[in-house]
Amino acid sequence: MNNLIKKFLFICLFLYLFIPIGAVRASGEFQADYDVQYAIAPSGNSIVTQNITLTNKQTNLYPQKYSIVLDTTKIKNVIAYDSREIVNTDISQADGKTTILLTFNDKVVGLGKQLPFTLRFENGDIAQKNGAIWEVNIPGIAPDTDIASYNVSISVPQSFGPNAYMSPLPIGGSKWTKDQMTSGGISAAYGTSQSFDVHLTYFIQNTGITPARAEIALPPDTAYQTVVVTSMTPKADGVIRSRDGNWLAYYSLAPGASQSVEVVLHVDVTMHPKDGYTDEMTEDSVYTKEQKYWETTNPKIAELAKTYTTPRAIYTYVVNALSYDYGRVKDQPIRKGAVTALASPDNSICMEFTDLFIAIARAAGIPAREAVGYAYTTNSRLRPLSLVSDVLHAWPEYYDRERKIWVAIDPTWANTTGGVNYFDKLDFNHIVFALHGENSEYPYPAGFYRKSNKTTKDVAVEFSSQPFTIPEGKLSTHIEFPQLVTAGILARGLVRIENTVGVAIPLAEIIIQSSPVDVAILKKEMHMPPLGRIDIPITLTAPNYLTGGAGKIAVTVNGQSTQYPFRIQPVTSYFIVPIVSFGAILLVLLFLTVHRIRLWKHRKKH
Repeated sequence: MNNLIKKFLFICLFLYLFIPIGAVRASGEFQADYDVQYAIAPSGNSIVTQNITLTNKQTNLYPQKYSIVLDTTKIKNVIAYDSREIVNTDISQADGKTTILLTFNDKVVGLGKQLPFTLRFENGDIAQKNGAIWEVNIPGIAPDTDIASYNVSISVPQSFGPNAYMSPLPIGGSKWTKDQMTSGGISAAYGTSQSFDVHLTYFIQNTGITPARAEIALPPDTAYQTVVVTSMTPKADGVIRSRDGNWLAYYSLAPGASQSVEVVLHVDVTMHPKDGYTDEMTEDSVYTKEQKYWETTNPKIAELAKTYTTPRAIYTYVVNALSYDYGRVKDQPIRKGAVTALASPDNSICMEFTDLFIAIARAAGIPAREAVGYAYTTNSRLRPLSLVSDVLHAWPEYYDRERKIWVAIDPTWANTTGGVNYFDKLDFNHIVFALHGENSEYPYPAGFYRKSNKTTKDVAVEFSSQPFTIPEGKLSTHIEFPQLVTAGILARGLVRIENTVGVAIPLAEIIIQSSPVDVAILKKEMHMPPLGRIDIPITLTAPNYLTGGAGKIAVTVNGQSTQYPFRIQPVTSYFIVPIVSFGAILLVLLFLTVHRIRLWKHRKKH
């Protein structure tokens, strides 16, 4: 598989070995001003030009050497020069890093004297094409009081496509400043959407002694994610949409039976919510109450909720309060929950970042839930995946009441990348497998339905080579009702609306009417899942007790009408057979009686 995620680079800039006329260099002896230019070619290769000016703040010191350490080995064509001539460069690489050491020609001594120089090199890790998206990540810098200014500019070829996001935005529309670069650097992406081909395997079984129903969670549609189910083998008995928005496919299993389910999906991820998409919130209390791992009533959590009262404030607190523990992911990590995460903040992985955000948000009255899924990364130290079952990832979502959508954020990656903004935007690389709101643990995401002793993966995700197309949704209507009903007697039936294709239907407007009985049922089903169905029971009592006739049930779904005729028999028909039978019995009895009388009279004569 190709490299999927651009590496984030953290460049450490520092003056190395200042040769003093008097004392050894101390902080504050030089002022540094930087103008850094990133020129990105259509191939993705970047020419980095650093124009640096060092200003003496002492009378008896001068800079002799300069060193830069890059967290990459994709460096070539290094050149440096000062006002006199080419500057000697010494390049070394070790442990995935490149060190460039410059030895200056000029010896600039004196208060206020300046040493300008330029360092230029090519970096193959700034821009990376992942699937259909170009990602550009410019490393941030560490805070340093000796840096007076640090300005960055970027040029990107038009062939990259439209800018999907840029965080932060440049000051004045052209350059980024020192304050921005010390807050995490620059992250940008170019393109409109990212498409994935996803192959999932689920192993389900019934270990009981009675028939049982087993459920699997399919990756669902969200405001930023569109899913097409291209195949499901075997086909589920049905698919329902939970209140959290999960798509739950269910199967009936006999006692002791097991089943392996293969699902192939096409997933499209965008940076911006889909037009007109909303997530209706009917009960805030469902997403603000305490759950296992989200201890909203704990005094520490409650106190934090009084201090941090907005999603952004809670996100910033969590990013800074916890530290990622890379050692934990090597073992089978145990989920600690929010309170324990606070007690041991240095031993956190994505579950703790997520649980702590959700607990504080819920305690502050902000609806929040957990998303578990798959996230592409090629640098597990900068963007780690923490759930060991097929290496999944977890991140929180909060509900935006104004826009009526769930907004995904990632405090874990904000922490591990040194401050990259994962609050105002996520990226094209997070795929939701399951959502936890009503329950902090259920449903289980794909990758957690693993057959024991299986060695191959249950989750396979690749960039799609085909353009993403959404098939036209299609709803079928089936009416189950008696063909003959009796006037005055209650009749029962069922209307089944089924999604026959592998794409969700945004809205199903259902109208059920009948005649001559005045029955009217109106129903709206939002985000009907692929291969899902709705069963609507209907009951009616036909009028006209003494006469028969004809009736009709009409079902209209999104403007398409289906009609079902039935006949009505009068209530007297219920009594015809008994009356006729009773009359026949009377006639038989009468005949037998007459016959016996005649026999008796005949015998009496003789």
